[in-house]
Amino acid sequence: MEAKPLIVERTYNAPIEKVWKAITDRDQMKEWYFELEEFKAEKGFKFQFTGGDENVQYLHECEVLVCEPPHKLSYSWRYPDYKGYSVLTWELFKEGENKTRLKLSHEGLESFPQENPNFRVESFTGGWNYFINEALTNFVETETIKKNISITASAEAIWDILLNPGGQWGKAFGDGSFVKSDWKEGSSVIWTDLSGDVGAHGVVAEHRPTEYLQIDMYDDVNPAPDAETGEYSEKYKLTKTNNGDYTLSIESGPLAKKYTQMHEPMWDKALEIIKDLSEKR
Repeated sequence: MEAKPLIVERTYNAPIEKVWKAITDRDQMKEWYFELEEFKAEKGFKFQFTGGDENVQYLHECEVLVCEPPHKLSYSWRYPDYKGYSVLTWELFKEGENKTRLKLSHEGLESFPQENPNFRVESFTGGWNYFINEALTNFVETETIKKNISITASAEAIWDILLNPGGQWGKAFGDGSFVKSDWKEGSSVIWTDLSGDVGAHGVVAEHRPTEYLQIDMYDDVNPAPDAETGEYSEKYKLTKTNNGDYTLSIESGPLAKKYTQMHEPMWDKALEIIKDLSEKR
């Protein structure tokens, strides 16, 4: 009986171009997949990498067999130190403006030495389910962090603290988080560390003092003069409550899901610092 290929499918809340780049761009692949020294989505391109578990690492040798952007990518998958030959195929289907179905097929697994449990279909099933249902999902799908806090202080005091994060609430994101900006609409906003190295670069999209501030971020920390900002932005809104206090709300995103768990507690800490400093004035 002919062995059936291992198939894993998943639909992502992301456009097809974004998913295609995630599975073909070397810099993006290392964020969720394997770290490759070099990769090109071109028929005939050969590449190799190591992968395994804490006990053993295996050298993988591959060659791109089919490349039809942004719909299909196939490459051979073998281990030079072991017998066997398999083919891995990624197929993308546009399910909507921002939805993409991925079908991964891995055939030929039965040709590998079955006395080694790492080469059995059960092992590959666990591995591909992790990559497709967890790692890639958390890389291509995004979330927006939304937080708010009640502050008993004047709007002017709160806003002054907000515009001066360096050495204050900026510490929530690292001990050396400083910002340079005159906060005028259209002006740059540059986050640096103690050494002056740029960590983030944005532009003031909208600023209504003591009410609302929006910073749109560039994808590159050193953007070209004609570069446009990316999807990520930070929005700060201050509203007065019925009892005379203020509610400071922030929105940060969209961020890849893999980063939101790390950033959420940072924003909690930042808001607590803003509250503490504002109420002490």
